[in-house]
Amino acid sequence: MIGYEDIKGDFKPGPLTKVLLEAEKNPELPYFILLDEMNLARVEYYFSDLLSVMESRKRLGDRIVTSQIPTPESFNKRVIIPDNVYIIGTVNMDETTHPFSSKVLDRANTMEFNEVDLSFFPSLQDHQEVEDYPVTNDVLKSKYLTLKDALADHQPIIERTTNRLIDINAILKKNKTHFGYRIRDEICFYMIYNQLGQLMTPKEAFDRQLLQKVLPKINGSDFATAEIIEELFTYCTGQSLDMAHYEQAIEHAHFPKSAEKLATMYKNQEQHGFTSFWLG
Repeated sequence: MIGYEDIKGDFKPGPLTKVLLEAEKNPELPYFILLDEMNLARVEYYFSDLLSVMESRKRLGDRIVTSQIPTPESFNKRVIIPDNVYIIGTVNMDETTHPFSSKVLDRANTMEFNEVDLSFFPSLQDHQEVEDYPVTNDVLKSKYLTLKDALADHQPIIERTTNRLIDINAILKKNKTHFGYRIRDEICFYMIYNQLGQLMTPKEAFDRQLLQKVLPKINGSDFATAEIIEELFTYCTGQSLDMAHYEQAIEHAHFPKSAEKLATMYKNQEQHGFTSFWLG
């Protein structure tokens, strides 16, 4: 993706490098990089340089930039990840693909698209013309680099979110699946941007973050895994997990999407002796 040196020793930039260079020239425009079926190979191997560079984010004027991505000396251009680049990856989880380590999951939001409506026939639907809506990077880019930057403007929401995460981490700690500062900060940022954009209620937004950032890290076959799933279900619904009546608990849950996923994970452990976020 980054590129290679040919037999003459000249560096040939890959598609990723070309996009990053173009994005740096056009800071007002957002650029999206889509990696299809990105876990056919181990992400930690081929994406390691980018994962490391992501940790080097810093402010440069009014922009957030990273250190330089390693390239051969024969390539005399600086390659960074500018703040108008967004990376999206699609994955399938089966016997032909590789799982994700915490190093990858901690830096991503995991979204499932597994609902299928077989009654929908796109070719038979009326097509409505939609006008282009230009969006600049100002709409999408991060305003804050660290949680300290946001504290003065958003202390109440940061404190509320952090208190919830402390409760969740206390449950996860029993199985050593608790998370660190990166996930706390990113969930707080998500809650802040949700409030600024008035996108969802705070409970709906936190429910999605619990589902996207925390639950993907849970897997196992031991009693402790089942126990933390039960406790998290109780946290989400206010009720104990009873597989005979869990649907009613989900209907009135504080965080219904996460509760539904937890019930599925618990069911998988009962039926197969092992559970994971990725099993369905």
